[in-house]
Amino acid sequence: MSDDPELRAMNAVAEALARLDERGVARVLRWAADRFGIETRRRGTEGGPSDVRTDGVDDFADLADLFDAAGPATDNEKVLVVGYWFQVLQGHDTLDAQLINSQLKQLGHGVSNVTRAFDRLMEPRPRLAIQVQKSGRSRQARKKYKITNEGIRKVRAMVAREPEEGE
Repeated sequence: MSDDPELRAMNAVAEALARLDERGVARVLRWAADRFGIETRRRGTEGGPSDVRTDGVDDFADLADLFDAAGPATDNEKVLVVGYWFQVLQGHDTLDAQLINSQLKQLGHGVSNVTRAFDRLMEPRPRLAIQVQKSGRSRQARKKYKITNEGIRKVRAMVAREPEEGE
């Protein structure tokens, strides 16, 4: 093995990460970047690189802490924050409306129609969420969603209490 300290460190990291699943690797690397003050670029939800930075706003022990920090005021914002938790912080590829509403109910903030809230998140341009799948033919068919880069930025602004453009 080389005496190069960088190569030794990379080898140690590679060995440690080899024992983890993909989500575990992502969490460890996010932690390391935050711990050592390294700015990272994430892969966006719509295929391209994202310019969304964490700046420490992803340091939450659980959904309740994130929800409290974001302080969502509307059903749309509540759905967006919980979707952010599952997609960005928990690594879910897609979001299930029923899971989102179940978690909101657990927090004491259930919404009357989670699908309608997702529909409203898909109205503005740029969209805050997108529908990626529909199972079944009826209006009540199960749908899968993703939070877009713009939706991620909005949640992070809510947590950081940054005013949005136009406010």
